[in-house]
Amino acid sequence: MDELARVSTEEFKEQEKTPLVVVLNNVRSMYNVGPLFRTCDGFAVEALYLCGITACPPHSLYV
Repeated sequence: MDELARVSTEEFKEQEKTPLVVVLNNVRSMYNVGPLFRTCDGFAVEALYLCGITACPPHSLYV
C-alpha cells in the first residue's frame, strides 16, 4: 500500500469526495460492474448506486 500511495480505510472515509454520483441501471455482467467500483474508488466518487438487475458484489460492505 505504501508503494501505491494509497490512503487507509479511515482516511478514505474522511477525505473530500468528488461531487459525482454514478448510477448503474441494468448492467447485467459483473465483469462490467467490478471495474466501475474500482474506478469510483480511485476517483473518490461521492456515491455509486446499483439499480434494476445490475449485478451486486458478494461482500456485505457494499450491500
